[in-house]
Amino acid sequence: MKKYLVLMILLCARGLLIAGTQDFVKCNIIYMKPNVLYFNAGGSDGVAPGESFEIFYDERLVTTGRIAWADENVSRSEELDSTVFAEIYFCDDLEVKINLFVPQANRGGFINIPYFSDLNLEPSAINTADEKMVGRLIHRGLLTRDENGDIVPDLAGAYEVRALTYTFYIRPDARFHSGKPVEATDVAYSLEQLALSPKLTAASCFILGIKGAEEFRHRMRNEISGLFLINKKTISITLKNPFPAFEEYLAGPAGYIIPRPGLATPGGSIVGAGIYKIKWRNPDGLTLGAYASDAAAGFLDSIRFVRFTSVEEAALAFELGRLDLISVLGSPPPKFISREEHSSMLTKSFCSVVLGVNGRRDFQRNQAFSRALSFMLDRETIIRVILGGSARIPESPIPGFGSGSEMDFNLNPDSVDYYLNSIEKLPSAVTLYISSRYPMLENVARYVAGQLRNKGIRVEEKRTDLSFFEQIDAGSRIDLYLDYVNPVSDDPDCLIFPLYSIILSGQTNFLYYDDDAFQTFLDKLRIETDLDRRNGIAHGLAQSLAKDPPAVILCQPHLTTIVKADISGFRPLEEGFLDLRGTYIEFER
Repeated sequence: MKKYLVLMILLCARGLLIAGTQDFVKCNIIYMKPNVLYFNAGGSDGVAPGESFEIFYDERLVTTGRIAWADENVSRSEELDSTVFAEIYFCDDLEVKINLFVPQANRGGFINIPYFSDLNLEPSAINTADEKMVGRLIHRGLLTRDENGDIVPDLAGAYEVRALTYTFYIRPDARFHSGKPVEATDVAYSLEQLALSPKLTAASCFILGIKGAEEFRHRMRNEISGLFLINKKTISITLKNPFPAFEEYLAGPAGYIIPRPGLATPGGSIVGAGIYKIKWRNPDGLTLGAYASDAAAGFLDSIRFVRFTSVEEAALAFELGRLDLISVLGSPPPKFISREEHSSMLTKSFCSVVLGVNGRRDFQRNQAFSRALSFMLDRETIIRVILGGSARIPESPIPGFGSGSEMDFNLNPDSVDYYLNSIEKLPSAVTLYISSRYPMLENVARYVAGQLRNKGIRVEEKRTDLSFFEQIDAGSRIDLYLDYVNPVSDDPDCLIFPLYSIILSGQTNFLYYDDDAFQTFLDKLRIETDLDRRNGIAHGLAQSLAKDPPAVILCQPHLTTIVKADISGFRPLEEGFLDLRGTYIEFER
């Protein structure tokens, strides 16, 4: 409670700012605690996490640092060197200058951005790159990631961990777009919605690690026993076992907090607590407006997302000046953008395109069929020809994890025939289910089908939204499936557990991979707290998967970003989407 009281005092404290310029703001230090400083300038002054500051004494620079956290009127430094902190601790009349990412005169304006598949913006369902890009603008969670990718408090002004219990102190000023304060009951409701969702996602499967959540999901209990409401602004979450990746998941899209029912939902059916709110929405697009009362309000007045059916169609709109930014994961870059007033970039991701096999099928149980696929499918052809170079060859059978010297991606026709001939009842036809949420997968699917036909195996291609595929049907209807894996971070648990866990088959994967030894070590990975031992387990699992692959990792797509020259402040993330929270337009002065 002491942390909570100190935080409330700080949030209420407000000094007078010394006059500044467009590019920085001057302020004072209002509180010091070991190696950390608090300043009386915050989001309302343009201060944002990641911005640098300089501290002067008698007009002499004494130290520099970065902002770790910013509220409406208060901000906090990252941890300073203890020697530097000791030197300034007893100094009076220190002056602070915080250098702003975005000059104050550059706020405002609007931009247009395309998206390519229907958006489900409920935290329990957010999974695609487009959904993550939009969801990060309208939602906030207890935790988030800062400019350096580090996990930091967000709606939770502070939190503490004791054994298996996490206690979160919700910021006193945190509010939803409806105006309702964010409270502990909203956090409990949000987590309950994850547990009750028909299907878990790679982002939401962490809910099973909370004590009592699995019993609640199966309607064996009417509440999650690991959730305890201490007061309106404080909640504790108790895990059933050690879970080192818990914070990684909680900082992802499934950790977003939504209000418990009972209030009207202005601007659409989704109410969040993010820096933008939904102003208007229909099947052709949605418009977000800056949430002005938020402490870290967006720099833009509005962002309009427009539905397109293809990247080339969006490229033409960009060429005609109707779009300001294009962001696509794994798709070939548009061919006919000729405007000079733009820049483009390719960013690596730890997402993966996965061809999975159904382990319930007799011809797939010994992994001979998937081993044949590993040698049959030329990844370089997929990347160079089909994806136009917008991907890379994976280094490991665990998507995004480390180096894979044990991997052999060289095309070896002899191995293909060897493994296919070893299967007693090789079918003459198979069904291939393709995720319809990623249009570029259709070209990859045609290549896979062509290679199988060359070996005398017909392929029936079926395109569907796998996120709505009934779990009971998946095991009986799917032979192969082609989809994206979108982990919330590069933590080994986030990379491997959703894809290969048998308890998630029919939800986050359709592998039905029931290898007792593998699953035992996978469970050990989830609870192992020692970093070296965790990495050792992950490398062992990677070697096992390289030998007997239940899924073929075809490629790791790049995030392609094409943007007008006057748009700045966005960040391409390795999760495979753009963080647009700091985006602004550089107006000429």
